[in-house]
Amino acid sequence: EALLPATKGKEDKLAIPIIFTPREIKKYREVIWFDFNGIYKVEVEIKGEGIPMNLELVDPEQHIVNFGIVAKGADVTKTVGIINKSRKPVAFALTSENPEDLKKNWLSITPTELSVLKPNKVLPIEVRFNPSTRMPEFAHDILLDIKGNETRKLFTVQGVAHGIELKLMEEVVEFGSVVKG
Repeated sequence: EALLPATKGKEDKLAIPIIFTPREIKKYREVIWFDFNGIYKVEVEIKGEGIPMNLELVDPEQHIVNFGIVAKGADVTKTVGIINKSRKPVAFALTSENPEDLKKNWLSITPTELSVLKPNKVLPIEVRFNPSTRMPEFAHDILLDIKGNETRKLFTVQGVAHGIELKLMEEVVEFGSVVKG
């Protein structure tokens, strides 16, 4: 904030936003000069650091979440943990290339909203599969959409739903001649 000349006995302030968007992983240092009507000059030093963003699975073996064969009507939930190994909090959302495919295959992912994960903290992600019909084998990639940065694959969900299906082979059952009683 910079102080402006007093107006009628009051001091006015002016907020000047400075946005830092590092392009590389390194330390930055810049000097900005503020010139107030050629009378007063102020030198402001701006420092920052570009750091790597490191959000990953707690257990790399969970890059494939396989539900295997699930019975129609069952409700199975698996948990996958992600950890923030960055030095700053990371804001992200979980998504899929086609979210309608998740619903169509009776899959749901929690959390569903934008999440912020602090450094060295773990967030459990719940993947729920509750098929109400038989369905063939499927595989869906769950994506990590990092706010203002990138979207990348986090893990793949696989499974299949089986169920017992009974059908009459013929629509009419013929008994032939039957004696009363």
